[in-house]
Amino acid sequence: MTTQTTEEDLSQAEEACAEGESALERGDTAAAEKCFTRALELAGAEDREGGTRLAARARTGAGRVRLARGEIEGAETEFERAHALRPSAAGPLHWLGCAAAHRGDLVTAERHLTASLACAVPHGRSLVQRAYVHARAGNADAALDDLRTAASAGPLDDEARWLHATLSGRSAREVALRLRRAALAALTPLAPHGGFGAEGDNGWRRAADLIDAARGIDPGPWTSPSLYAVALVRGGRRKAAVALLDDAVRGDPADHRVTHSLAVALLNSCTHTEGSRWERCVAAWAALLHDAAFWAHVLASASRRYGVTVEPSLVPVLRAGLREVLERHLPDDAGTRVALGPLLQREADAAKLLAAVGGFPTSGGGGPPLFCGPLRIAELGRSAEFGAFAAAWERSFADARAAQASAYTGSTDPAAPAAHTSLTYAFSELGFAQLLLGHDKAADALAALSELRCPGCRARGGPGAAAVCEPACGRFDELNPGYAGIPDKHLRLSLDARGLALEARLSMGRAEMTSARPDFAAAAAYWRRALVHSREIDRYRETQTAIVDMALGAARDAHRDGRLSLAVSTLDATRSVIGANERGRLEGQLARVLADRGISVANDEEALLDRPAADLRRSVAFNPHLLRAQVSLGIVLRGLAAARWRSGSLSGARDTLREAVDQLTAALVLFPDDPDLEEQREAAVADLDHVMWQPDESEQ
Repeated sequence: MTTQTTEEDLSQAEEACAEGESALERGDTAAAEKCFTRALELAGAEDREGGTRLAARARTGAGRVRLARGEIEGAETEFERAHALRPSAAGPLHWLGCAAAHRGDLVTAERHLTASLACAVPHGRSLVQRAYVHARAGNADAALDDLRTAASAGPLDDEARWLHATLSGRSAREVALRLRRAALAALTPLAPHGGFGAEGDNGWRRAADLIDAARGIDPGPWTSPSLYAVALVRGGRRKAAVALLDDAVRGDPADHRVTHSLAVALLNSCTHTEGSRWERCVAAWAALLHDAAFWAHVLASASRRYGVTVEPSLVPVLRAGLREVLERHLPDDAGTRVALGPLLQREADAAKLLAAVGGFPTSGGGGPPLFCGPLRIAELGRSAEFGAFAAAWERSFADARAAQASAYTGSTDPAAPAAHTSLTYAFSELGFAQLLLGHDKAADALAALSELRCPGCRARGGPGAAAVCEPACGRFDELNPGYAGIPDKHLRLSLDARGLALEARLSMGRAEMTSARPDFAAAAAYWRRALVHSREIDRYRETQTAIVDMALGAARDAHRDGRLSLAVSTLDATRSVIGANERGRLEGQLARVLADRGISVANDEEALLDRPAADLRRSVAFNPHLLRAQVSLGIVLRGLAAARWRSGSLSGARDTLREAVDQLTAALVLFPDDPDLEEQREAAVADLDHVMWQPDESEQ
């Protein structure tokens, strides 16, 4: 091998060592290991000129690789080989001290670091590292002496500063600040959009360790909590990140950036069995869905990223897309009291209603508003404040409604409008039933209303007890913040629950009556039960009116579509459950429908006239002032009498004609001198006279 070739090999070995050390700084231990192995191969015989120095450098680098991986024994072996090659060099001694400290052998660590400092060219970090060893051994004075000496030689890094602050008796807040700065020093700024990254996993882990230590000394609140949370997550401390963001949210619940960070962290850290964490996840995402500041930030970020203006009109589409993504990520069974899908819908709907009234103020009314659901209110411990807020809205709505009613009708009825009632219901256990009713799931809503108690009250009361929590229950306000500020809140919730149950039964009856294959018996049963229920909450007349309105609407639709029998059945079934107060409205419509059906069937030449006659009799009975029905009944009765005469029943013909004469005579009392009625009566009398002179074979 020539001298030139040897020098070239050594030069390449030098470059390989430099590349390996650079890779270690980035945290890329695999690349570093390859570089140091190559350097050892290029260095060749260790007794060659320059080869010993490079071999010791490569051995030291290989030891650092193993130390970074936690392979302490392997690292010490490499450092010993490097020290054997260069006994007077400070580097191998310094790293032997670090390895001993990792093992917890502080005496050996101190000996090696002291030996490193005694070398002709001491290692630059040995004083600080020996200070750490002294601190761990409980020798604060020696540690402070080393740190002061290191500071006199050059500025300390952030980690050394926090140790110095701690040993000097500085405040916990200052020590935590030093730790956080040291954590950020382990990261590297990112350009052009800002933020931080780390050179490999080691940087993230180191930053996470320092941040977690700072949290133990000073929990905060801190500025930029999302940045520290990212470092904790990347450093393998996800639970610590969630705890940090939880505290930050409690400190500033209206900051959408912190809430978004918490929502993302929870979504990616919950397991299928952590029901309470999933509820917190749902609460956090729901708090963002209708937060205008969050969506403004989303639009601005998208505009900056893509270089185009993103219009606010896209927000509803983006919101719907976000909800779909969330619903796909939620597990079917997370061990929560309510399935996560309906829970997200309840929280999102409540947040939307809260946004419609301007949000829930923070900081005693002086801070930015919240746009969240009841879970978030309970998490923040602000159920009592929200109860007062909801009660104030109730009074203002009631006053406005009363003033409006008084201005137009002279009435002073202070009934609250549906918008506020929805807000109150949404922020309570009634929210689930309200949600189900809004999705036409009345049966499920009724089932949800059967149990509104917390698990504790349910266990104490058992089946058959009251459906709401006991008056002394400490969780009532937490589960029902919308009622927390209302006097007699337990009674009010119970009455409102009965009102929703009444709506559910009315909806179930309507669904049965208007389905493709109506079940009128089932519809009547639901409405009958609703009427009984309405008496208990003093809403009987209102419920009767609602049932009649539904029936009349369904009957009108069927009538308009030419489905006269369906219209008749609808009105008949409803009439069977309605009292006299509202029956007149039904009978007036029923008279018209019966008349139309009777006339329609009678006009069919092949149809028998018994059924049209029956319809027209009922029509006249319900509304004798319906002239068209009176005239048509006279005509149909004369036709029916003729049919009976032709069939050989002379007595039947006589009876039918007598009925016709009597009916038309009575009609003329109501419509005197009506030419159609007079004509039909004269014809009926003539028919009866003719039939009376005919011999009846049955009589002979």
